This record gives sequence, C-alpha cells and structure tokens, in this order.
Amino acid sequence: MNLGDVMSIGRNGLNAASHGSQVSSQNISNATTPGYSRRVANLEPVPLDQGGGVRATSTTRVNDQFLERRGLSARAYTGEGEGRVRTLAVLDTVFSDGQGSVGEALDAFDSAMTDVANEPNSTTARQMLLARADSLAQAFHRADEAMSTARSEANGRITTVIKDVNKQLDEIGDLNAQIVAGTNVRQDVGDLQDRRDELIRSVATQMPVTVLAEGNGSVTLMLSGARTLVGSDAQVHHLVTGMDSTSGAVTVQRMTNGQLEDITSYFTTGNIGGTIAARDGALADAQKNLDQLAFDITSAYNTQHAAGVGLDGVTARNFFNPTATAAGAAVGFALSADVAGQPQNIAAAQATTSLPGDNRNALALVGLRDKLIGLNGTATAQQAFSSMVAGGGAAARSAADQLDHASASLSQVEALRDAAAGVSTDEEMMNLMKFQRAYQASLRVIETADSMLSQLLNMRFGG
Repeated sequence: MNLGDVMSIGRNGLNAASHGSQVSSQNISNATTPGYSRRVANLEPVPLDQGGGVRATSTTRVNDQFLERRGLSARAYTGEGEGRVRTLAVLDTVFSDGQGSVGEALDAFDSAMTDVANEPNSTTARQMLLARADSLAQAFHRADEAMSTARSEANGRITTVIKDVNKQLDEIGDLNAQIVAGTNVRQDVGDLQDRRDELIRSVATQMPVTVLAEGNGSVTLMLSGARTLVGSDAQVHHLVTGMDSTSGAVTVQRMTNGQLEDITSYFTTGNIGGTIAARDGALADAQKNLDQLAFDITSAYNTQHAAGVGLDGVTARNFFNPTATAAGAAVGFALSADVAGQPQNIAAAQATTSLPGDNRNALALVGLRDKLIGLNGTATAQQAFSSMVAGGGAAARSAADQLDHASASLSQVEALRDAAAGVSTDEEMMNLMKFQRAYQASLRVIETADSMLSQLLNMRFGG
C-alpha cells in the first residue's frame, strides 16, 4: 500500500460519512412528517485492491410489511366503528324519553283518553284528546323524519367518500408508475413509497383492502382481496355509486368486463362498510319497528273506536287515518278526517240509547293501553316502544364499544410501527455524531497522508 492508497481510503471514508450524515439529517427533519419511514444508510467495506476503506452502497427505507398489513386491518376496523357510530347517533335522540318523544306523547294521549272516559260530555276533555292525538302523530313524524334524514345523510357520505377514494386511487396509480420508472434507473423512490403507503392507509380507513407487492416496486391494491382497485400496471378501476330502486339505498359498483357490477357486499369493514351495515341494519330495523308500532296503534284504536258512537249518534268512524300496511305508517300517522276538528264525533259511548253520558267505549279505548297490541300481540304499545328504545340504545352502545376497541388496537399497531420504522431523534442525533467523528477521522487520514507525502517530497528533492 502506498500513500495514494491511504488517500483513497480517506476519500472513501469522507464520502461514506457524508452520505450517512445526510441520511440522519433527513430522518431528523422528517421526524414529525406523517407516514415517513426511517431511512438507513447502507455501508460496506471496500477491498484494498479496489481502493480500500468504506463506501455507501444505498439507502434502505425501513418498512415492516407484516405491521403494515396489521395496520390496514386496524384502520378498516376503526373506520367501520366510526361509520356505525355516526350513522346510529340519531337513535339516541329518536328513542329518548324526553319531551316530544313518542313515549312521552303516548303517555299524554292515554291520560287524555282517561279524562274523556271520566267526563264523556266535556268538550274541553274531547278537544284535549284530539290535541294529544295530534301531538302523538307529530312525535311519530319527527322520529321517522330523523331516521329518514340519517339514512339520507349516510347515503350522501358514501357518495362523497367514494369520490374521494377515486382521487386517491388515481394518485396511487400515478405513484406506481413513478416508482417503477425510478426503480429501473436506480433512483431513490423512498419519498414516493411513503406517499403511496399513506394514501393506501387512507383508503383502508374507508374500505377493506389487500396490498400485493410486485417485484418491480409497484403494488396491486384490491378490495377485500377480490376486486382490483389499482393494478401493478398502474391501471385504476374507479368505483361508482348507484341506487337500489326498491329501498333507495346507495350502492357501490365497479366496471367489470365492460359491465357495472354491484360490489356493495364486499364492503364488510371500513367507514363505508360500517355506514352501510348501520344504515341497512339497526337504523332500518328501528324505522321498520316505528312503522309497525304506528300501524298497530292505528289498527287497535280504529277497531275499538268504530264500535262506539259519537255524541251525534253516528258509529263506524275511524279515530286515526287508516293505513293498509305497516310500511310508511309512521309518516302517515294522523287523526282521521272523521274526528279531526270535530270533538263531538269521538265515540265515547257504546250505544245511542245511552247518550250523552255513556263512557263505556271510552273505557274500552282506555283499556287498550294495557292490551297486547304491539310486537305481534306480545307487548303493549308502551312496552313495544320501550323495546325499541332498548334495541336502539344497545346498537348505539355496541357501535361505540367497537370504535373504542378498534381505536385501541390501531394505536397499538401504530406504536409498533413507530418503534420499527419511526424516527427516534435521540438515536439519529447519536448517528449524526458518529458520522461526524467518522468524517473527522477520514479527514485526519487524508491530512496525515498529505503530510507524509510532503515530507517525502522534501526528502526527495533535498528540501
């Protein structure tokens, strides 16, 4: 080895230390950048016959694929919880026991009916009964409207999210192409990969996705492992929303073999999946049960009311507006035109011969309060409503519990990822100091070799 070799070793050391310092500085600068993965400078020894010393071969982006997969699942689970909680939040309002609720209005209606039974000749009591009946109708309308609005908002959120997801899929496709091109010419594509992973995580919050890594640096992104969203060739399959002609519910479709395919069933988790499950599950059931309760009350009271007679001696009148089926009964719940604004037509009496003080039919109407007219003849109207309250509350609590558990799981996975791929500023500062010392040492080698070379030249020329 001659002094030229020593100079070469020092020069290689300077380059390697400089590269390591750049990598550590980059890590420190991006310590708080969302989605950034720590970089590691790869160094290797250089054989003496090739110049000796050390050289920087590449930079590795730290990425644990197993943790990434766990993270995607945890994000989808958390998104599902968020979708359920947001969609079912209306049930806490609809099925509360406060002022204006169906339960409160039903109690007031029963009380007014009792007053008519106690004073069948009282116009005031009859007017109050009609007013309470109208309040009951308004309570049904408010509850139905609130749930219809919640379903409409759920449909709107699905449509909006699908549009946002399509934009993210386009960007993932573009990044795929850029990463492949960069990899082919040995460019550093770490920042592009970070951005792509962050977009994939965002998509995973909305729907269940599977990522398949390809050898050329691209990825294939699939919905539930069954339908391709972004191909390794950067081809993007956009999602579109449709509408079920029967229920009016928004559906999700994808172009498959030239035809739109309904893929709504593939959204088993994620924000969209949770929204769909809540919309078509607990929320739809609550609205159906509300319709059924309105229908049962209408049928029972109309049947009994038609058996009595009003103060004018007329019989066979409906108290509530009759409906043929339970579907839509809540929004259609209203006083019958037979009695609306006509308190004298309330059939409190059982027979015309006993007018005007007969209250036997009014007592029978009061008795409906304790009759099993709800839940297919297994519960009173109040019990049926209480069952709805319990069911709605249980669904909302279950969604909240799921979200809490999912959030905790996601936090745990993110902590593991941060430990593996995140930046520790303390560690990077130590690395920076290490490379700085290595740089100083290599510089000292060069200075020493230069000094020795100068001395040798002086000796050679008699200096």
